[in-house]
Formats: sequence, C-alpha cells, structure tokens
Amino acid sequence: MRKLIFLFLVSTFYISAAYAQVPLVGGERIDYYSSWTDRGAKVVPMGEIHLSVLAKSRYGNYPKTELNSELLLFPLAPNIGFKHQWFGKNTILSSQHTFYYPTVGLKWAKSSGFKDQIPKTADIPHIFTFRNELILSRILNPQPEDCFIRTPDLVLTARVGFDFSLKTGDDNFPKLDYYFLYQRSASYYDDQKVYFAGLELAGNVYRNFNFSISADYYNIDFGGEYAIESQGKIHWHRDSKFSVSAGYKTYYLNNDTKTQLFLMPVVDLVFKLNHRTKLQRGLFKK
Repeated sequence: MRKLIFLFLVSTFYISAAYAQVPLVGGERIDYYSSWTDRGAKVVPMGEIHLSVLAKSRYGNYPKTELNSELLLFPLAPNIGFKHQWFGKNTILSSQHTFYYPTVGLKWAKSSGFKDQIPKTADIPHIFTFRNELILSRILNPQPEDCFIRTPDLVLTARVGFDFSLKTGDDNFPKLDYYFLYQRSASYYDDQKVYFAGLELAGNVYRNFNFSISADYYNIDFGGEYAIESQGKIHWHRDSKFSVSAGYKTYYLNNDTKTQLFLMPVVDLVFKLNHRTKLQRGLFKK
C-alpha cells in the first residue's frame, strides 16, 4: 500500500510539472513567462542583462539595483539610468533616476536639414536633463511560496516623477513641437519642469503569451500644455532568453499652438543574457 501511495505521489508530481510546461532539472525550474516589464518596480536579478531594441536595456549590478539605458536613443542623446528597489514583495517600491545629454542629437538635427525644427543659425548649448521618478508595483495575484506550479504575476504599476534640465551657454533655438519630442524637450526652455504620472497593467494571456498596457500623462509646469501617451503590447516568449513584442503606441499633444494625434505600430525584441534557473520548492521541498 505504501508503494502505491508513493508511486501515486511521484506520478502526480511529474504530471503536474509537464502540464505546466516547466522544465525540471534537479529541482530547478526556468521561469519562462515572467510578465514584469521594464516599467515595473522590480529590478533585473543580479548579473542578468536584458537587451531591448526599443525599451530600456538593463543590467542587474547589485541584488536590488540595476543600471539601464535606452540604447536606440543613445547615439543622439547619451543616457544612463539607475533603479533601486527599496522594499516589498507583493507591493514593491523603487526609484529611478536617469541622466540624458541631448545636445548631440540637437546639433545633428541642426546640421541635417531639419529647418522646420532647428534652423542652421540656432545656437545649441550643452544641456543636461535629469529624470526622477517613484515606481510602485502591486502583484494582484500573489501566490503561496510552497506552490510549485506558479502562474505569471498580474502586476499593476503606478509611477510619478518630473524632468528638469541644466544648460551652459547661450541658446536661441525654437521649441521642438513634434508629438513625441515636445513633452521630452520642454524642460530645455525657460527653466520649465515636466511632471508626469502613469499606470501599467501587465500579465499573462495564455501560456507563453503576456500582455502589457500603459498610459502616461505629461504636464508642463502645471499649465495648460499637456501630452498623453498610451501603449499596448502582446509579448511572445520563445523561451527564458528571447521574446518578441508587438502592439501600438498613441501620442496626443495639446500645446499653445496646436493639437496632434498620432498612432503607430511598435515591435520590440528582448534578449536575456546570464539568465539563471531558480530553485523552486516542490512536493518534496527541494
């Protein structure tokens, strides 16, 4: 009878693991389908590198700290960010601090014929932009630690912050009024500050398909000028080290001179380097 009970328990253990489609090696599991995005409060595990085409690329340099950068933007606006996870398990609080040097891109635009934005007679100063934000994430479906078959987290994230810039030298270049640049460059002028707040919901759709949807509101010096951005994506995880996401991004800008509405598709690729398997307590506490 004891042998039958033991065989039943072992069979149940492996059938459950197969149903969850989670590879097992010596009590380890690979978390293929994490629904956390770069906008969430959770930092990248120490030693891991996440390389992204459009979103932030990230490196976990300490257990609760990561360095990140928007690599696609880097040639025109060199940037580096620092995120620290302060506390929390199901509710996590982090802070993100990012530095940008947009002078390189502005000088390139001036010399490349974007006369409708920056005339060749404009003087471009050295501009140092700083973004500071608080990020709060809440896992809406917390799961018991001793549960072996885990589902991806359903995560609600809120963030608030502001941008400000410091300049050296004279400038006489006009405001950039493209729908995606105005709210990001408004702090370059007249000691203005850009305040923003946003929400994101991220979770699992089915098996290795996740989703994320977000909305952000930007306001310039708490005046009448504002912008709204929204983004939705479906993320397909081939495995623990590679994923593809596709969706849309919408911009709405309302400034002193005009309003703009623009919708565009987005596609992103993410590669994870040094991704580690994680010990998971199962039926036999291994």
